[in-house]
Formats: sequence, C-alpha cells, structure tokens
Amino acid sequence: MRKGERLSELRDALRNFLDLTTDPRLLLPVLLIGPSRVRGLGPLRRRIERVDRLIYREIAERRRAGDLEQRDDILSLLVGARHEDGSPMRDDEMRDELLTLLVAGHETTATSLAWVVERLCRHPRKLDRLRAEIEAGGDEYLTATIQETLRLRPVISIVLRRLTQPVEIGGYELPAGVSVAPSVYLVHRNPEVYPDPDSFKPERFLDEPPGTYTWIPFGGGVRRCLGAAFAQFEMTVVLRELVRRRQIRPANPAPERIYRRAITETPRGNAEVVLG
Repeated sequence: MRKGERLSELRDALRNFLDLTTDPRLLLPVLLIGPSRVRGLGPLRRRIERVDRLIYREIAERRRAGDLEQRDDILSLLVGARHEDGSPMRDDEMRDELLTLLVAGHETTATSLAWVVERLCRHPRKLDRLRAEIEAGGDEYLTATIQETLRLRPVISIVLRRLTQPVEIGGYELPAGVSVAPSVYLVHRNPEVYPDPDSFKPERFLDEPPGTYTWIPFGGGVRRCLGAAFAQFEMTVVLRELVRRRQIRPANPAPERIYRRAITETPRGNAEVVLG
C-alpha cells in the first residue's frame, strides 16, 4: 500500500483494534465467556469489521493489478501463491495472513525494539561500544545486544504446549492432553546458565551463541515463532540506523518498569527517549 490517506486509514484502524485487544481489562470477559463469544461483542466486532473492510479492499485491488509478476511485496506474493492443487488463496486466507503479519508481527517486534533502546539508554558505555562497532562496519555486538535484550525483556513471558503423549518432567509424570507452560522469564534468569542474570550484558553472547533450550523468546520446537528470523532482521536494520544516525538519551531518569499489556510485556512509560 502506498503512503497517503488509505495507509493512514488502515494504520488508524489497526491502532484502535490493538488498543482494545491488548487492553488487560479484556482478559476477564475472555476468561468468563470465551474468545469466540468475545469476538461478537459490539466494540470488538466493529473494530474487526473496519479492519477487514480495509484489508479486503486492498486484496480486491491487488487482484486486478496487471503487473503482479513485477511486484515483490507480500500482498502481491500472496495473490500469486498457489496451493498444492494449483488453486489460489481465498480472500479470507490472505486476510488472515496479512492480519497476522500486521498485528502479531509488528506489535511484538516494535515492543522488542523499544526495550532494546530502553536498555541501551540505561547503559551508555554499551551504547558507545555498539556505536563504535557499527561505525566500523561490524555487527557482532549488535546481534548480541538484541539477543541479550530478548533474554532480559522477552515480549511474552510464557508459552503453552499441549502434550500429545505422556512425558516425565522434573520427576513429575504428565499425561497426554495436559497443557504445560514453560516460563520464558525464569529460563532466561537461571543463574546456572546466565551468571549475574539480572544484568544487561550483551557480551555474554559474543563467545557463546544462545542455547536452543535456554534462550526461548520465540518459543521452541516445531511450534517456534515463524517470524523469529524476520523479527531479528527488522530489529537489526532499525537499530543499526538509529544508533548510527542519532544520539540517544532517556527522557526519564528511572528505568522502565515492565507493564503487562494483554499477553505482552511492554515498557510502562513507552520507552520515551530524546534523540539528538
């Protein structure tokens, strides 16, 4: 979608949708009546219908485009995609993919970036080291900074898995069908794995890469977040350009407290900074 009125309209619709769906107060009705019935409530339904209308409008226009083969944007690729039987994706399938990308992919990555900037502002020496490496053309400390932030400030602190077969964990026999919730927060603060676990130390990942089972900000196994690599790539590009082009200092002297926003954990004060 090109910049202009239509992009602004979609951005506003998504913002209103996210403000409601990430409101902690919505968790109570979800628990009481279930997610499917909550979706039918007036305020949420109207927001969903507005977002759907705008997305379906873009899908319809893109299907009519005569230069799909020359385009490389996500929507054009989805329009040109085919199932194994050769059939194209339905509009509702594309809507689901686009909404997942726009909501789940954007919001979580933006939150992680906010935490990276917040942590660097509280540790000016590490920010200086990062800037020096970027100016020299390196990216090892940049990658380690992102990994350390995701360790200390994972956007989602627990993940859920439903067992398909019995398993023993920590001496407990768990039957098939039960749900288990690995705590990302506790795993990432295990002092046996991460000495001085509460400290922000990107250098800990310079000599030893994150462990498969001890660094799980994106979950793990076959259900690991599909967008993990893309999210880290986005963060790398944005952070590199931000640090290279601007001076950054915190707007408030006190470190940000963690604030639960629905299922995500965000900076309480939105990680406000002053750019120079």
